[in-house]
Amino acid sequence: MIGVYALGFKLILQIFFTLAVFSFLYRDSPIYRFAEHTFVGVATGYAVVVQFHTVFLPNLVRPLRDEGIQGLLHGKVHTAALLLVVPGLLGFMIFFKFYEKYAWIARWPMAVVIGYYSGAAIIGSAQGDLIPQVQANLIPLVRAGAWGRFAAAPGLFTALDILYNPILIVGTLCCLIYFFFSKEHKGATGGAATVGIWFLMVSFGASYGSTVMTRVSLFLERAYFLLKETTPLPGGAELANWKVTAVMLTLVVAFLVAYRLRVGPEKD
Repeated sequence: MIGVYALGFKLILQIFFTLAVFSFLYRDSPIYRFAEHTFVGVATGYAVVVQFHTVFLPNLVRPLRDEGIQGLLHGKVHTAALLLVVPGLLGFMIFFKFYEKYAWIARWPMAVVIGYYSGAAIIGSAQGDLIPQVQANLIPLVRAGAWGRFAAAPGLFTALDILYNPILIVGTLCCLIYFFFSKEHKGATGGAATVGIWFLMVSFGASYGSTVMTRVSLFLERAYFLLKETTPLPGGAELANWKVTAVMLTLVVAFLVAYRLRVGPEKD
């Protein structure tokens, strides 16, 4: 019996928070802010616990305790383990940010972290983005075998196959010219920069369309969960989710109406 209640409570929470987030499509309200704050709080708490058990304990506390302090007490000096005192102190110094008088102490560990990760990010970006992008654009003017495919089967797609590399090369050069601000964009430079803008707009539009498709797929998954899925119950029975959704939707709408009547219309 307890399992049935727990399963039902879980289903109610899932449907409630889904509808609470969707309520933002109407306008901002306390029910949406409650769902937002709950999600942020749970996610933050989960992240803190995961970091504590997967980073803090195995990478600092245990090596410093088992190899550093215990080794030092038994006459075995583990220099690498003892050096963990340095990151431990730096991490402790960050908490001085909560005290206005000593907040300047937190700047030292932040400077170390930002400086280290900036250097690592530069190397990573160069190796992972810059160099592969340069290599990807060092291509022949026409794809290998494109002329042969066009001669064997002339058509739109084989013609586009021939134009693929030239379009990529021209688009890359025009985009680079658009971001070259040492020369005023006039004449040929201005025309190339305008073409670069066209390529950038096409790229941004494709990225935005891909993002919208991803969000729509997430919405469809939630809508299917609310309206079509069923929740199995102990004993072989099933509960249609749309029934719980109808009840929760009625409660959410009633709350929104009551809240709007209480606070009045929004001011522009």
